[in-house]
Amino acid sequence: MADQMRVDPAKLREASRFVADKAQVMRERLKTLDDTVGKRLLAEGWTGSAASGYDGSWTEWKKGAEAVIEALDESSFKLADAANVYEAQENRNRGGIQQSSLNM
Repeated sequence: MADQMRVDPAKLREASRFVADKAQVMRERLKTLDDTVGKRLLAEGWTGSAASGYDGSWTEWKKGAEAVIEALDESSFKLADAANVYEAQENRNRGGIQQSSLNM
């Protein structure tokens, strides 16, 4: 049966944790950047038209980074959820097979 689909829930959960860890690292590094660039440089020190122009670029870049982090969080959740759904279905299938063999 070469066309069988096999899923390893443990591997899905491992992938979920990996993605979640990467999202957390990005979140922490973005906070560090925002503390440096967003607060110290733009909010507290740098002024003028160049600062205003850079502020818009920084805001756009930060929103993009936040969107990537959000997508990673969502992917992590979906991977873990898929593992749970697959495992629950396998348990139901196993229970159904056992029940039908008892009825024979």
